[in-house]
Order: sequence, then structure tokens, then C-alpha cells
Amino acid sequence: MHPVRVAFRLVTACAVLELGQAATAGFLLLRYEGLVDALGPWSRNEALLIETVYVHLTGASVLATGLAGLLSGTAMAIPRRTPYTRTVVGWMLLLVTLSLLLGVVFSPDAVLLPDNQLQLDHLQPLLPLWYSAQQGLTVTTVIGCATAAVIRLGGETAREYYQRHDPTATWHGFTSWLDVRFQD
Repeated sequence: MHPVRVAFRLVTACAVLELGQAATAGFLLLRYEGLVDALGPWSRNEALLIETVYVHLTGASVLATGLAGLLSGTAMAIPRRTPYTRTVVGWMLLLVTLSLLLGVVFSPDAVLLPDNQLQLDHLQPLLPLWYSAQQGLTVTTVIGCATAAVIRLGGETAREYYQRHDPTATWHGFTSWLDVRFQD
């Protein structure tokens, strides 16, 4: 299969994974207030942790949604036959990777630091362990797929695909789906 097509599919898969991550964080946010009310009363330290986890969970949801949008735009840019496409895609995937690593540092798990085991058991239903596993797996997979896409776009076949574009041609391809005329 052509490396440009493989890179497109890899980046599209990354966007879908990030969208799934955003949906998971959104699901946890939707049920968060109800769980806080159901599991109360809370100590002052626990209330501070609850608020901090909520803020970081909201940030994780926003970050995942933004990265899904950025990856979708990057995936749509991959088939464009310009000499600068590989550079732009490479920089966007580097930005995504750095954002994911920064997101791991400021994840909701990073701020859930209880004083003792009893407090951890009381707070654990707010941020289930499966969320941590899903977040770690998503980050690892997205970084791996982004790296694989950059490697695929760095090959000779991909370079030829992007360099064969003739800017002096009289017809540069379709600019919109409205330009397509179907003939019977």
C-alpha cells in the first residue's frame, strides 16, 4: 500500500482514538457531580482534591477534543500534493505528541494524591482505574501511530508523491466537491 495512504489512515486512527478519549472524559464529567453527592460527606482535604480532579478532568476533555480536531485537520492535509505538506504534517504531529505528553503530566490521575488508603478508597469511584488504563493506552497508541506516520511520509515513495506536483499545469485538480461534474 502507498505510504501516503498508510500515513493518512494512521493519522485518522489517531484522531478517532483522541475523540474516544474526549468522549470518555466527557462521560466521567457527566456523572461526576452525582457521584460527589452520593459519596459525601467529604473532609476539607477531600473536597479540595475533588475540585482539583474535576478541573483536570475538564482540561483532559478539552485537550482530547482539541487534539482530535488537530489530528483530523492533519489527516485531511496529508493527501495534498504540495512540497510543504510533509513539513506541516511533521510539525503538527510533533505538536500533538508534545501536547499528549503535557496532558499526561497534568492528567486527573496526577492530582489525585490522597493522604492515606482510606481516603483513596473514598475518592477512587470518582476517577476509576479503567480511565487511567484507557488514557495511558490511548496516549501510547497515538504517539506510536504518529511516529509511524512520520516515518512513512519520510520515505522515497512519499517524497516522489509530493514532488510530482506540477504548479505550471493549467488544471490543478478539484478545489471543491461543487467542481465535480458527473457525466452520464
